[in-house]
Amino acid sequence: MKQVTDMLARTGDGAMLVDQDGQVVFWNRAAERLLGFRAEEVMGRPCHDVLRGETLGGHPLCSATCSIGRRVACGGAVRNFDMQTHTKAGRMIWLNVSSLPVPSKKKGRFLAAHLFRDITKQAKVRQLVDELHTALSCVASPGPDPHADQPPEIPTALPLSEREREVLRLLALGKNTKSIADALCISPATVRNHIQHILEKLGAHNRLQALATAFHPGVHSS
Repeated sequence: MKQVTDMLARTGDGAMLVDQDGQVVFWNRAAERLLGFRAEEVMGRPCHDVLRGETLGGHPLCSATCSIGRRVACGGAVRNFDMQTHTKAGRMIWLNVSSLPVPSKKKGRFLAAHLFRDITKQAKVRQLVDELHTALSCVASPGPDPHADQPPEIPTALPLSEREREVLRLLALGKNTKSIADALCISPATVRNHIQHILEKLGAHNRLQALATAFHPGVHSS
């Protein structure tokens, strides 16, 4: 573990280690600078109580039973996802988070490493672009088509960004990569990247499995 903590101590990103009970066992200086909490203030606390993460849409993301923690506990990594939280001083901040398992020599025990960086400026620009895109679409289409297919609602508890939710809705309507790219005015490569992120966050191996996971009757909105 010392080798891992030494490496995380040197990284420029905020980093914390969480044990199998979800409690923080390591918190680096970059995390202190980013969120304002000193290591002694967070050690031993549940990670969801420290980060208090929400989706970029403001819905609860962090919890004692979060899907990210469950995936890491099973040995899987989540390459990155976006969330919003607040610093100790109360300032809202948007983070991009990557989570991965850390092997333990003790049977039945594991650690999870979470690295996070500030994407507040980028997220605000993206939000502005999305709002502008929506406004322009409304101008181009003054009224809804009553015969148009309605995309299904995605449970708010799922750790997906707003753009990933848009992609998943279009997948649910049977759209292929090119159709999604045309609908969202992005490149097919970007669509494939979003789909890969969706698969990783939902622990799915393919698009059909991702849809089954997202729209399973047992998945509820929070």
